Amino acid sequence: MMLRIIILCLSAFLNLCFAQKSRPADKEIDSLFSFIDNKGPGLSVAVVQNNQIIYDKGIGYANLEYDVLNTNRGKFDIASIAKQFTASCIWVLINQNKISLDDDIRKFLPEIPDYDEVIRIRHLLNHTSGIRGYTYLMELSGFDGHKNYFDNQTIFELACKQQNLNNVPGEKVIYGNTNFNLLAIIIERITGVKFSAFANKNIFIPLNMKDTFYRDNEKELVKNRVVGYEKVAKNEYHRFPRVQQSHGAGSLWSSVSDLVKWTNLFADAKGEYRGLVDFLITKDMLTTGEISSYSRGIMVDDYKGYETIHHSGFTSGYQSQVITVPELKISVIILTNLESINPSPISYKILDLFLKEKVKERKYSDDKMEYRSEKLIEFKGDYQELNSDLRMTIQYENDTLKARSSFGKSFTSLKRLDENTFCRVDNQSVKYKFGDNSYDLIVYFGGTPFYFKHASYIKPSKVKIKDYVGDYFSEELNVKYRLFIEEGELYLSYPNNSNIKLNSGQKDEFGTGSRMLLSFNRSDKNQVNSFSVASGGVVKDILFQKIK
Repeated sequence: MMLRIIILCLSAFLNLCFAQKSRPADKEIDSLFSFIDNKGPGLSVAVVQNNQIIYDKGIGYANLEYDVLNTNRGKFDIASIAKQFTASCIWVLINQNKISLDDDIRKFLPEIPDYDEVIRIRHLLNHTSGIRGYTYLMELSGFDGHKNYFDNQTIFELACKQQNLNNVPGEKVIYGNTNFNLLAIIIERITGVKFSAFANKNIFIPLNMKDTFYRDNEKELVKNRVVGYEKVAKNEYHRFPRVQQSHGAGSLWSSVSDLVKWTNLFADAKGEYRGLVDFLITKDMLTTGEISSYSRGIMVDDYKGYETIHHSGFTSGYQSQVITVPELKISVIILTNLESINPSPISYKILDLFLKEKVKERKYSDDKMEYRSEKLIEFKGDYQELNSDLRMTIQYENDTLKARSSFGKSFTSLKRLDENTFCRVDNQSVKYKFGDNSYDLIVYFGGTPFYFKHASYIKPSKVKIKDYVGDYFSEELNVKYRLFIEEGELYLSYPNNSNIKLNSGQKDEFGTGSRMLLSFNRSDKNQVNSFSVASGGVVKDILFQKIK
């Protein structure tokens, strides 16, 4: 018996030594954050392995006015990471037999227009509802979300005014916040209590997440609150004013310490929360017969052959990323309070220190196809995002495909994953899939798809910009747009947005360079009489009639 105990202890000791030896040194992770100015805002980060924190650090200041440093107990606005917790509240109601995934949302929200197709609860959870994104609708209407108050009721009333959808419910994933704000309202109507109180009672308290809460009152005091900043000049930062009180899609505050508890559920799901994890990571089938790329409030994706469960968040002054690799029981949590720090690529670089890329069996038989230039050349050309002016150029050079978006400064080389799918050489979480059904190109950032079609652009010198000058009005947004010429260029002005230069694109199309697209219509006499506005890939066909 004693010999067996000695052997078990020795085995445990050797395993521990091996784990420590194979574990990346702290300095390797430290180096990934060397670009951050320790005298300014920064971030809080933790790496978890086998339910144990193996790296934990606060970098920079949580509050510049009072010289408070970032720590793992600081409370950050984690933005869209909130969606998985809203989805968790739906799971609670399903278990209480108070709601079903296939319920028509108009059962709870009869004010929503009666579209031709039924929008179900599952469509809100996986972003396939077709409902337009409220942030872009507000921007298109001239609403300044930084200065003007809005809440869930504001968003709900805006959603009720929309006459059309972006797509048939269940057809495809178009990521948008409105879905989860509506879920929060549904939860309140079913339970009769505030959404934040329901989440606290049913999710946060049982999981001992004492730092996590939906902030539905911006006047409420928050202890250990981390202030969000933007950098305006060298060593100069501004904080963002907060006047909105919407929640469900965002407005969730949490700490790295609490999110360690949450990610441990995904790394090693068991007991009463196994059902919750299974619910969240389930991918529904689309009407096309394909599987949704987005789960329920969370993304499940492949990275270097490993399944990853993840979500990021972005809001004024903050960015966040949480990612778990269940097979290796590793999680990375990064919460930033400087808007310009993007934690997502950093999280994958941290994972790279732990992962060895799995070599997958090729799905195509011709190994030489990878080197056949005529096959790769088929993919080159100009593409444009649907419902947006975002452009993607694919080049073929030295037996390699390269991609650059209109936001990018240089071309990025692509690496082949299968016959029609590629990823960035420097970031395998970004994938490019060519010729998928009705789309010429789909670019996936994690689990979020962006849809593109081939584009043919007209030379600006061939465009008669005077044809488009005039005032236009949208009943749906109750706003007037003015198009005018100044120094030979076409400009757009509308409330809170003045003198936006328009860039010509495809026939009768102009873009703002920020994913807003104006597509003009002509009469039988070839005169411009209206245009439709699309924006961000999540809003399409907002009609503006020319004012005579």
